[in-house]
Order: sequence, then C-alpha cells, then structure tokens
Amino acid sequence: MDNSKIWRLIPFSTADGYRNMAIDEVILDQVIKGKSPNTIRFYRWEPSTATIGKNQSLSAEIDMEFATSHGVQVVRRITGGGAVLHDSQNEITYSVIVRLEDIPKIIESPRNYDPKVPQRYIAILEALAQGLESVGYPIDIGKIHCPVLLTQGKKLSGNAQLIRNNVLLQHGTILLDVNPEFMYSVLKAPVGVSNAHMIQSVRSKVIGLRNLNLALQTKLQDADALKFENTENSEHSEQESKIINAFVKSFEKIFNMKLEEKPLSTDEINVISKLVAKKYSTDEWLYKFP
Repeated sequence: MDNSKIWRLIPFSTADGYRNMAIDEVILDQVIKGKSPNTIRFYRWEPSTATIGKNQSLSAEIDMEFATSHGVQVVRRITGGGAVLHDSQNEITYSVIVRLEDIPKIIESPRNYDPKVPQRYIAILEALAQGLESVGYPIDIGKIHCPVLLTQGKKLSGNAQLIRNNVLLQHGTILLDVNPEFMYSVLKAPVGVSNAHMIQSVRSKVIGLRNLNLALQTKLQDADALKFENTENSEHSEQESKIINAFVKSFEKIFNMKLEEKPLSTDEINVISKLVAKKYSTDEWLYKFP
C-alpha cells in the first residue's frame, strides 16, 4: 500500500489534561514536519478535566474554587470553541491530525449537513457516525447546523478544530453519560443565565451512549452486548473497545487508508513532558485570558 495511505493509530490511553493537550500539539507538529503520518488517537482523562478554548476568559468560564476543591484539572486548549468538562469515566475523546489535502471532498452520507458546516468537519463527523451506527447506536440524519453529532435530537459529540501549516487537528468527545449538576458546578453559566437553566438545558439537549442504550434497549437486537461495564478499575471497557474498533474501520473506509498502531516514541514522550512543564501546566498559559 502507498505510504500516504497508511496512517498512525496511537494506542488508547488515559492521561491528565495537561498531557492530553500536549500530546495533540506535539503530534500536530510531527505531522507538519513530516516526522509522523496522519494520526488518530482515542483517549480518556484522569482526573476529570475542564478545557477552555484558546481565546476564552478563564474567570468567565470556570469556577476555579469548585474545580480545585473537587480535584478537577483545568487546561487551556490550542483549539477554539467553548468550555467543556471531560468526565474521567463518562466519555471517549478522539483526536484526528490530518493534512488538509488528505481529507475527502465528497462523502456519501444519509445525514443532511448544513452548507454552513465547513466541509473539513464532515468527513470526520461521518466516520464517527458510521462507526457508532455499526455497533447499534443510531445517529440522526436530520439537518446538522454545527459540527456536532446528534441522536434522538440530542447532542452526543462536540468537536473543535485548529489548522496550522495546512494540517488539521480536530478533537472532540463521544459522551457516555452526562452529569449536568456537576458540569455546571465546574462550568459557569453565561452572564444573565442561571445555573438551574443551564442544567435543565443540558438535560434536554445532551445525551450519553449509556442513556441512549437504556432508551433503545427494547429495540436493539443485541442490547445486552451494548451495555457498558464499570470502567473504574480498567483502562477501558469491552464496549469501549468495540466502539474504538468500529471507529478504526469507519475511518479507514471514509478516508480510504489503513491505520497501523504505533505508540509514542521516547523522543515524542520527552517533548510532550517538556511541553507540559513549559506550557500546559503553567499559569501563564492558563491565565492567558484571565
């Protein structure tokens, strides 16, 4: 196979927020320099971490006193978008780092993407959607107005992007469960909006796969196989493995390539550790926009 059709798959891992964001930036830099092929990875967060967009005001978005007292890490991303709480047990996060020229321009999809959704989002969103559908989770086909995935009319996946030197970094969430009360104890509601309103909004507009599974258990042919196990004492559950394996197949199909697993090298790990120390864990970076 043509080397340009072989992408890198970094093994599933769990790390803190500083390290997860440093890994994304270092691999982005490696792809830009031609030292790494296009790359995909799936990961979790430990401890739970709130991330804020690169230009967001920390004080406007995060209750730092609550976050600190409850062991929630806070880190600024290099991508845009809004503040997000990444629950250590309740989501799978993905990152795709790909040269713009390798993103398919035409995608066959039953979903109706609004023309305002940038084309560069659609291939990745469609790979995620088809992967989830292949293991029994239906993704809405109605009009998608922003780069999210919906199921039963509720948000299941939010996504953010950065383009640097014609290389795209897109990372986002696949929610397994949602705790609106805790979410809006860490995150601040917009000015003029109450926390109670935001909690109710999350309940009505956001859903996790575990919740969806309960809602569909009488309809799915393989309902028992789609029940999540407790992941507290394991790297990831059997069901998470099934979902990740499904994503691997759907990304290979949509992007017409082959994923080969390749862990982080010693050199990459060293650079990641330095970036954590000099950037992501520093107050200078976190309070860039206080």
